[in-house]
Amino acid sequence: MQPIVFNQTFTSTIDNFAFGNLPQDILKELFKDGRVFAHFIESLLAQDYGLTRIMGCKDYDLVDPKNPEAKYEQKTFTRRECAFTPSNMKGQGRHFDKEVFDEKSKSLIYVIVSNVNFPEIKVRFVKGPELVALYPNGVIPKKDHDKFFSGVGSL
Repeated sequence: MQPIVFNQTFTSTIDNFAFGNLPQDILKELFKDGRVFAHFIESLLAQDYGLTRIMGCKDYDLVDPKNPEAKYEQKTFTRRECAFTPSNMKGQGRHFDKEVFDEKSKSLIYVIVSNVNFPEIKVRFVKGPELVALYPNGVIPKKDHDKFFSGVGSL
């Protein structure tokens, strides 16, 4: 089990992934889709960092069983960006509510995971208020990917 360290990037490679007879190239592309990837990475984070996954929860994805007040929200940095706004603020016909976003973010720890180079992944734990201070609209742009995970000039 790995310790949770804030504002530090953990890089690893997922060596063992399969689904029936699907070729690795197809699976790699599927796992670069944040919607697919999220279901798997939440369970892997729980296992690797000693957290408990909250199934079907819309407010947060993981909790620390030793400190249930610590609520973790996993967000995936894909090829386009990392949007860490609540899911109910994303998509057609939905709107971004800055006040609600700011309030919710105060109580969260974000686990930002890059799957851009899957099967290599990068994991970074960031306290909500710190992340919102850097990216007040809830989006880390593609151009900041390397800077964010290197920690240069940011957290």
